[in-house]
Amino acid sequence: MKSGILDPKWKFRDHIIQLMLVTLVIILCGVYLSMPGVIPVRSEIMAIPFSVKSIVIIAYQLLTEHTQRFSKWASTKANAILNCLETVFWLTLIILKFMGISRKCSGGSCGVNVILTLVIMAVFVLTVHVAVLSVIERRNFKRYGK
Repeated sequence: MKSGILDPKWKFRDHIIQLMLVTLVIILCGVYLSMPGVIPVRSEIMAIPFSVKSIVIIAYQLLTEHTQRFSKWASTKANAILNCLETVFWLTLIILKFMGISRKCSGGSCGVNVILTLVIMAVFVLTVHVAVLSVIERRNFKRYGK
């Protein structure tokens, strides 16, 4: 049953949007860390490797699903596991960002920090959707072999 928001066509679209948002996270982290008087904290430092990790995972999925050359490495099981782990990482980052904002938030750095947190929340919502689609895709593959 392919209907509405659980249609597999959304997975590709979500990945493209995720790539744009993750790139925005890296840019906003760079802006935040380059502001004068800002002391780098764990949540900003962790956002950059989490973003790079997401770019690598999405690149793997897009290359294996949409190119002939890399299709031999395609795995619905690996995609489901990676996408489910992505949700945990981004949720952890959201929690760390809220902890950081609640401790100290002032001036222009606070505005950048809040925008960064909102972008990270959007990435989290997309990762949850992609994880659900990947699990459905894995179950269909096990059931029907397609």
